[in-house]
Amino acid sequence: MSEDPDLRHVSFEGMPANGRGPHLRVQPGLAVAARLPAGRRAVDPAPSGPTVSFARWVLHRAGLDAASYRAESLRRRVPACLRALKLRTEREAQQRIARHPELLPDAVSSLLIGVTGFFRDPDVFDALRRCVLPALARRRGQIRAWSAACASGCELYSFAILLAEAGLLDRASLLGTDCRADVIEQARAASCSIAVARGTGDRFFARYFEAAIAGGWRPIEELRRRADWKVADVLKVVEPGPWDIIFWRNTAIYLNPGPATLVYHRLVAELSPGGFLVLGKAERPPETLDVVPVYRCLYRKGGA
Repeated sequence: MSEDPDLRHVSFEGMPANGRGPHLRVQPGLAVAARLPAGRRAVDPAPSGPTVSFARWVLHRAGLDAASYRAESLRRRVPACLRALKLRTEREAQQRIARHPELLPDAVSSLLIGVTGFFRDPDVFDALRRCVLPALARRRGQIRAWSAACASGCELYSFAILLAEAGLLDRASLLGTDCRADVIEQARAASCSIAVARGTGDRFFARYFEAAIAGGWRPIEELRRRADWKVADVLKVVEPGPWDIIFWRNTAIYLNPGPATLVYHRLVAELSPGGFLVLGKAERPPETLDVVPVYRCLYRKGGA
């Protein structure tokens, strides 16, 4: 892989002195599942119990891959789910959801953590501005960015603002996907409170936000028309590439190792050579991925 001059002086926590991290390639055609013992699937070793069984029942009823989520993560979220439904027990909640399926979206959203915000982890977005955008600017043609598990879309709009600042928005194609239809509708509406919008800073707020007709504030039309939104579960469907950058932040930490590893490999397979993968602060990709660390949370695919 050729070295990008804009990446030479970027440090990475834990990076060797030569600036290179682990760079292990997967042999073509080698299935990730083949790395597990025959006949076994990597699952959460924690016992399920009735609380986790309820959580997985909710996710399964919503058509999601319930077995892929860590039992402990689901267990911690069940009290929030019961509060959202204003019920006391899992049994009451299951019966109520069975009789009133319109409650299912609220139950799912309360089980799956969807915390987001504009420029969340500012140092990561600063690294994107300093390191990624110059590399993308040198590429010809369309710049394609995908935010998987995008929640209400603040992450993708934050990147759109960076593209606009760099004069690259006019050739950008942005996609946000999430398994929850209600949050995708929020992303399409793109409405937020003035406090959330002002959290981007005075300059960005003045330049890239406008009052929404239905109340609140939203990104300007120039940003909104560049973004498409789609209901899709990244555990089941990977959007076809090639993508120049994929955001998959703060999702893998809630998954069992086997499913998370499969998604990592599928995402990187859809990256263009030299494309970028952006992860959450607590996430590290498996060593079998054909990526090198560029900055904390930021990885680059080989081949460019």
